[in-house]
Parts: sequence; C-alpha cells; structure tokens
Amino acid sequence: MKSKLVKRIAALMAVAVMGMSVMACGGSNGGTEAAASSALSEEEYVAKTTELAEAMTNVMTEAAALDANDVEGAKKLIEGMKEPFVEFASIQAPEKYAEAQAKYKSGSEAMIKYLDMCIDLMDPEKAADADMNALMDLLTTIQNDFTEGATLMEAAGN
Repeated sequence: MKSKLVKRIAALMAVAVMGMSVMACGGSNGGTEAAASSALSEEEYVAKTTELAEAMTNVMTEAAALDANDVEGAKKLIEGMKEPFVEFASIQAPEKYAEAQAKYKSGSEAMIKYLDMCIDLMDPEKAADADMNALMDLLTTIQNDFTEGATLMEAAGN
C-alpha cells in the first residue's frame, strides 16, 4: 500500500513538473529589475515562472530519492511542494500577463487543494472517505489552467 502511495506521489509530481515546464516555456527570456509598484515587471514575472519550474524540478529530484516506505517523508515533501504554488498564486502580474496569471492562479489553487488531498490519502481513515472524482477534477483543472496560462503568456509575449 505504502509503495503504491509513493508511486502515486511520484506521478503527481510528474504532472506538476509538466505543468510548470509548460508555464516556463510560455514567456520570453529576460532578466530581473526592481518593480516600481506591487505588480512585477514583465521581466520579473517571466523570471518568477522560470523559478517556479525550477522549484518543481528540484522537488522531483527529492522525490526520486525518497524511500518508498517513508510516508512521513512523502507528506513533508508534498507540504514543501505547496509553497511555490502559494507564492505564485499571490503575485501580481504586469498587465501584459494578467490573463495568463489568472489561469496560473487558478491552477496553483487547484494544485494546493490536490496536494492537500494527497496528504489526506496517506491517512487510512481519511483515504476511505476520499472523493476520487474530485481529485481527478482537480488534475484536469491543473492541466487545463497551466496549459491555457502558457498559451496566454506566449501570446502576450509576441
């Protein structure tokens, strides 16, 4: 059971990394410069999407080294996965990328809920009451929102 759970977590992280990769490829390359207001500059925003993709790649590396029987380690890893999504959902994009950020925010919020549900699935009592359809709906939202966000970001960059 625990080995299956860790394999599911690895699959989850693969989906997350795929979403972040799509997101990072959506924008143009650019350096960072200080923002004059609470909204990020275009360059800072693009850099932030790349930073999130890199954070997810790092999580995948950590997940690959995780012992398949270490449920507590898996919970800790998933909790750590939420941090970049919480941060990314809270940033204010420049107007040029506002539509893309709205999709990324929705996808990030869905990912946070999904990760919380994955943690709950590790508890046998909570797993018995798990709504697998809701879990699958969240995955669909995550994939669609990050894909649409990347498309909007790419269109805004042209």
